[in-house]
Amino acid sequence: MEKAKLFRSPLQEREAELVAGVSRKDVGMQSKLYDYCRRYFWTNYRGLFFISENDAMEIFQNSFITLWENIERGKIMACNGIVVGKNGEPLNGSILTYFMGIAKNKYKEWARSRPTLYNPETEQQMTDEEWGRLDAADVLYDPSENAMMDIVSDVISRMSKRCNEVLSKYYYEEKSLDAILQELPNFESKNALKTMKYKCMENLRKSAQEIYHRYLNS
Repeated sequence: MEKAKLFRSPLQEREAELVAGVSRKDVGMQSKLYDYCRRYFWTNYRGLFFISENDAMEIFQNSFITLWENIERGKIMACNGIVVGKNGEPLNGSILTYFMGIAKNKYKEWARSRPTLYNPETEQQMTDEEWGRLDAADVLYDPSENAMMDIVSDVISRMSKRCNEVLSKYYYEEKSLDAILQELPNFESKNALKTMKYKCMENLRKSAQEIYHRYLNS
């Protein structure tokens, strides 16, 4: 841990203070950690989870409870001015990255808890649009301080005009395929739009992941 101590940043020290405060049941620190996560979540959730604000609040609350429980149980803790896991190794990223990973899992649980969206035997009752947005969480989820989100935005901006329009309207403006079809009448049918959306998403996924891997290794 001495090596990690030498390279700790002000952000790591601040987050370690928050985690240590929660661990010792400091109400003030608990409130600060809550606000810290809340601000980040509400700034980023629309790019990650395509749901209403009420549903987003439910996911946030459940995610924070899990984060708090993980601190209480010693799954993550403060050590030498940084936040580490149970194995004593530093987290991969900040506490916000860790928190949003919890939120992504809670989002998937949320989707699967709704009978109209999820059939536990076939997994086919969720609409194509909902499953598409659930898959998007894996592509758009940012495991490294907004790097992936920046890459995704850049890739979309450089895609063909049609892909740019479809993905922007579907994932960022949260419009349904029917609404997009009305705005982009050059598609012959909803199925044609759905096929185009799928192809564009696959290209986005491949390009963004390739760039992100180069970013990690640079």
